[in-house]
Amino acid sequence: MSHDSPKPEDRIVGHVLRSARERLGLSQEDAADKAGLHRAQYGRYEAGQNAPSFLTVVQIATRLGVPASEIAEEAERQLKSLG
Repeated sequence: MSHDSPKPEDRIVGHVLRSARERLGLSQEDAADKAGLHRAQYGRYEAGQNAPSFLTVVQIATRLGVPASEIAEEAERQLKSLG
């Protein structure tokens, strides 16, 4: 396992996922269960330690009842602010 610092892009995706989860009032464990993921893996996505694939992001969003486009648009907006 790599101990490198998370890339800014991975942190942004994780932040967007965390924000969506918190808006829904879900714990990480609840969100992971709904998304069909292990809680530890879901936590690594939110922390930016692992980058979820596009399909995984779509799966998480769909199973949480959030439009995947909302997740993508917010991540894109924040990525653009990086310069």
